[in-house]
Amino acid sequence: MKLLALTSLLFAAVAVAADPQKLSLPVGNSTTISLPSEVSNVSVRDPSKVEIKKQGRKVTLTGLEKGTTLATIRTKDGVTKVVSIYVAADKYAMPY
Repeated sequence: MKLLALTSLLFAAVAVAADPQKLSLPVGNSTTISLPSEVSNVSVRDPSKVEIKKQGRKVTLTGLEKGTTLATIRTKDGVTKVVSIYVAADKYAMPY
């Protein structure tokens, strides 16, 4: 039974990592993501593209420089959210 539960968790983690949420953000603009529980860790692949601030259950992302990067957000409950971030030069250059 424990093996089945661990296997299910592993497949869920792979599914989350394989299908990240997509986010477009113009340079200089911010957006906030709310999660179901308190955020424990946030990492960004290229910090020159996006500034990330965490506060409680919320994460604020600010576009710094045109380009793309990935952010990984983990909560204290063990939930992992992967976000693919496209930072556009302005609001007219956003693909999604």
